[in-house]
Amino acid sequence: MSLYTTLPPMAQRATLLETGEGRDDPFGCGEGRDLDLLPVAAVDRAMRRVLSRRAPQALQYGPCEGLEPLREWVCAHLEAQGLRLEPPQVLISSGSRHALDLLGKVLLDPASPVLVQRPTRLGALRALRPYGPRLVGLRCDREGPEPDAFANALPGARMAYLQPRFDDPTGQLIGEARARELARQLAASQCWLVEDQTYGEFWFDTPPVPGLLARGVEHGVVVGSFSALVFPGLRLGWVAGHPRLIARLAQAQRAAEPQACSLSQWVLLHMLREGFVQSQLPGLRKRYRERRDALLDALRRHMPDGVAWTRPRGGAHVWLNLPQGLDAAEMLGQVDREGLPLLPGRLFDVGAGGCVSFGDCAQCRFADDPAGAEPVRNALRLGFAGLPLRAVEPCVARLAGLLGAATQAPIGGRRGSGREPGRRFVPLRLDRLRQA
Repeated sequence: MSLYTTLPPMAQRATLLETGEGRDDPFGCGEGRDLDLLPVAAVDRAMRRVLSRRAPQALQYGPCEGLEPLREWVCAHLEAQGLRLEPPQVLISSGSRHALDLLGKVLLDPASPVLVQRPTRLGALRALRPYGPRLVGLRCDREGPEPDAFANALPGARMAYLQPRFDDPTGQLIGEARARELARQLAASQCWLVEDQTYGEFWFDTPPVPGLLARGVEHGVVVGSFSALVFPGLRLGWVAGHPRLIARLAQAQRAAEPQACSLSQWVLLHMLREGFVQSQLPGLRKRYRERRDALLDALRRHMPDGVAWTRPRGGAHVWLNLPQGLDAAEMLGQVDREGLPLLPGRLFDVGAGGCVSFGDCAQCRFADDPAGAEPVRNALRLGFAGLPLRAVEPCVARLAGLLGAATQAPIGGRRGSGREPGRRFVPLRLDRLRQA
């Protein structure tokens, strides 16, 4: 028998990327920013300065853990939230998703229970999915995961992946009182906290409260992204927290790649020393807020009855709840969606109880809410970071046309949220969607 006739169990993990909610979606909606928001001139200056002064270091291998000054910057950044760390407690990664992959590699075994919000970040689900966890969706309200549901799911859980400061995809945050209660429960458990702050600095109205790790939870880490703070193609992030876990993550990184890119780290360090984040972030927040406000205004004017949405307090996305009976993935799959920064909601939701097949089997049905056990179908994520202001109105009008055609609902004014009593929904008709 050939050595390669069958795949060993570890290699079979790759097949998990091809099934369920974790597969590459057919809609091709990538993350990114509008070109007008990219710091082209600042990057050009930093690159020239690094190559003229630091070429021997920037073009060679560096420390696996990342440049010491970068780790010092992360410590200072997190200290503003009340989280006191030292540079050895920080690992520089190739983006936040890479950090999540390392955490899955180190912490998870097949069927390890992992608690996630409903909905949650698609990139996190894709990073953790190959390690075969049993993903448990937490019931949430406007303040975050409900304490009772969290307490019921916490015993025996290996990891709790939470986004307390502006989650992707809804743009909401965990409130002060709720954060204190969840932190109290976590501190008394043996569950590892993984706190994702990728969008934590993109607030629009008021700064967010500190996350959970700064509230007495010792066994946990916080994940962040320089790519979000500076520019997406930078592909640098960090994971910081419990020293023994950081040491294990460094070992896992060293086995796969010597380090995150040296040149990118030196360019980033130069930009940070020049005060790029402090000087540019307020303007970036302002322009994101302008896009959010324009988007919310267009949604109010164009969406048909029965559609509701979040008002994001930060981040880069709006979450839309569509009328019951409408399948967002089916609708988007039948139209040319070029230029529409949309993804169906099911990609972000694991259901109330999950397993390695993401609900494709009938096992692991331990949900406390059987009616909500399945991933949501009638929802969309609409991104605005890469949507120029001039494109907001046409984008929303086109989406409203698609929804109107799918539901036979009138277009041109939102007269309430949620499904209207007695509304009858008809099957999707491809000819109407194409006309829209």
